[in-house]
Amino acid sequence: MAGLGALSTALLLIGGEAQAQLGVSAAIDSDYRFRGVSLSDGQPDARLSVAYDHASGAYAGAALTRAELSPDRHSTQVLGYAGVVTRTRFGPGWEAGLSVSHFSGDARYDYGEVFTGLVDERWSLRLYYSPDYFGRRQPTAYAELDAHLALTPQLRLFGHAGALTVLHSRAGDDAARSDPPRSRRTRVDLRAGIGFSGAAFDMQLAWVGVGRGGPYLAEYATRRAGWVLGAAVSF
Repeated sequence: MAGLGALSTALLLIGGEAQAQLGVSAAIDSDYRFRGVSLSDGQPDARLSVAYDHASGAYAGAALTRAELSPDRHSTQVLGYAGVVTRTRFGPGWEAGLSVSHFSGDARYDYGEVFTGLVDERWSLRLYYSPDYFGRRQPTAYAELDAHLALTPQLRLFGHAGALTVLHSRAGDDAARSDPPRSRRTRVDLRAGIGFSGAAFDMQLAWVGVGRGGPYLAEYATRRAGWVLGAAVSF
């Protein structure tokens, strides 16, 4: 439910007639986990999102949430994204886009990403690239696979696997001096759970786990695995 992993655009545009629509949603999670890492110091977090899907396959949106990347220092994260996904009746569709994150009060964490991937009704595979991940002066690549299985019209199982890799650090700066060894440049995160959806309501319970490698975003220690409960309502 956090970040671009929550995009529903592709699922709306694959299989069937697409219609332009504007949606607004409000959500709360017991822990704001981004790619397995807590960005709220293990505390509950609220989020407001708006998304627009065009019948052509183009989409755009924004999200507003609270983040805590250093102890007792709160900031507001503003995420904006835009992209396009092809429509198809046979096989997966193709997707490409970009996103930008800004942290008010602590802009040193600002960063952008471009992404591309394949999207089907039950799964999606995406690859992301950032030249300056969370302002760490470290180019990164992130690959993720998401899938879900409908048990009933309202109940579903879902799973996620991702891997974040530091490509290299820019020589001569602080990032280069703190560049992790090659064996620690990749961090894997996993997420699996069950979700329930109503007409305008969605609830999820998921187990989230993350490895030790890669660039660590938050400047505090958090549990590497735990349960996250989330609920969202759409308008």
